Amino acid sequence: MALTPAVVLRTAAGVAASAACAYFFWPSAAVPVVMMKAPGAAGLLISRAAFLANPQLYFELLRNAGAAAAAAAFAA
Repeated sequence: MALTPAVVLRTAAGVAASAACAYFFWPSAAVPVVMMKAPGAAGLLISRAAFLANPQLYFELLRNAGAAAAAAAFAA
């Protein structure tokens, strides 16, 4: 494939359009993660959704592995 000015311009336009779409539409596709202070972990932050899905596992990890390990397992 020869790199003619038309091919270069068409490729540059495609890259620019893709970058613009990614810039404007990517943030709307990202789901915001709601964080909360981890209970019993001195203010570490964990994902609220993960905690509400399985609080028993969080407290089991907190007792057996420690606060840092429990918070890391439930981080976003």
